[in-house]
Amino acid sequence: MTAMHPEHGRIDATAEGLGCNWSWSAVHRVRPRAPLACPECDHGLRAKVSRRGLRFFAHDPGSPTCGLAGESMEHRLLKLELVLAARDAGWNAELEVPATSGRWRADVLATSPDGSRRMAWEAQLSPITTDDIRQRTERFAADGVALCWVATRRHPWLGEVPSVRTRPPSDGPGSQWQVTEGLARFEVEACDDERMCPGDGHGIWSEVQASLREFVAWSLSQRVIPYRLSRQAYLTGRPWAQVWTASQYAAAAEEFSRAAERDQWLSSPRGTVRVMVPQRGDAGNFARQAARLLAGTQPAAHRPPARRAPKLAGRRRTPAVPMPETGPDEGRPHLYDAVSVWVQAKTGSAPQIRHGSHLAGGSPVYLGGKPYGVLCPDPEQMDWRRWPGLKDLVVFTTTCDERNRIAATAPNGVLIVILGQSGGT
Repeated sequence: MTAMHPEHGRIDATAEGLGCNWSWSAVHRVRPRAPLACPECDHGLRAKVSRRGLRFFAHDPGSPTCGLAGESMEHRLLKLELVLAARDAGWNAELEVPATSGRWRADVLATSPDGSRRMAWEAQLSPITTDDIRQRTERFAADGVALCWVATRRHPWLGEVPSVRTRPPSDGPGSQWQVTEGLARFEVEACDDERMCPGDGHGIWSEVQASLREFVAWSLSQRVIPYRLSRQAYLTGRPWAQVWTASQYAAAAEEFSRAAERDQWLSSPRGTVRVMVPQRGDAGNFARQAARLLAGTQPAAHRPPARRAPKLAGRRRTPAVPMPETGPDEGRPHLYDAVSVWVQAKTGSAPQIRHGSHLAGGSPVYLGGKPYGVLCPDPEQMDWRRWPGLKDLVVFTTTCDERNRIAATAPNGVLIVILGQSGGT
């Protein structure tokens, strides 16, 4: 779709005046040939027109291996649709734009009229691993470029990064590219069974279909945004961890999730667990006590002593801590106890752990009504950009492997504690 000219620079076969106030007739079927070169491999190019009237540039015979030369017609047509959609939305859009750093090349790069925002569109039709596509997404994000991946077939990475699936137009008149997966709305479906749904009902994510041009315009104007779900939703028969949705649907989903957590907390059975605060500086004793709690046993010292313990300066005796005993997190009471021991040893106050609630796949830990930490989060869900406040929380894990996986992406200064290990931070 693009070529390099020694005088006019990059020219674009899809743009008005080739993007440089030059006519197509100046490069197509002229003698002598216009000196055009591939922006990727620098091999010679010639201007051509397909049977359907699509303008493009083809490599001269004997070209080296080049990523642009191997593109299918479907790939080229999809890129053409994306660049034209961005231009229709009032943005400046170019094809096959490389980063100045060389770390990425965008199939389509759209820039807002005032130059303050950039968004890339990647037509990904060939196979790629989920890890590779995440890394490529991070490279765009590091340069402040928003990104959406577009596929025509189902791939494992769909929904793991900002992405949609689209369907090419049919041969009928007026047919357009359609977004068939990845665009969704959130609604609450009423439920009369209060035993199953103590809140307002079921929160449902459902598919929304739109033309690709509509979707591009919506995303550029931020009428739809990428939104990572707290729990995977099944859309068109497969799980999605991230969708494109309107801001009001994202806000409604967040509010519903908070209300559901609150209702579940209020309706769940609760008991009490009394935890003794270790002596100041007794890290070894804390580690042994936490290890026993994790193993499901409690030492005799865990019970209130027969005689009165010495009073600690500036510290009051620990009150009973409300602690749920049953529910979805039924296997975690000993983890809760271990966290309580650690927090009380550090702060002298008893924490509250939200039973059945989830933050990045883990249980939120509160202290004095404010977020303090998170217990056993899923390393794959630790999205530091989405939740910048995570860096200020204490992260509680149970194994070195969990600690290392979280630390690999964590910003500097995050405190990660391995429960039951002395000095395990």
